[in-house]
Amino acid sequence: MGGNCSCGLGAGSLRIEEFEQQILDYLDGRHALPERGSLGELLRSIAKDAESARWLALLDDLKRTLESFEEAHRGP
Repeated sequence: MGGNCSCGLGAGSLRIEEFEQQILDYLDGRHALPERGSLGELLRSIAKDAESARWLALLDDLKRTLESFEEAHRGP
């Protein structure tokens, strides 16, 4: 995820850091994340424990979240 990017949402804009935090909050609420930090840290943790089936549902939720965001911000 980029550094100084911001994405327009309705009347305001959402900084990339805020978007990342919202994703982490959502995933933590659904999956009780073992650690908080960044999406990069979470993905590194998953990569280290890639054989664990417990990550499949979390990755599915992450995929749906990113697809939803893309859909909401796709041009006409």
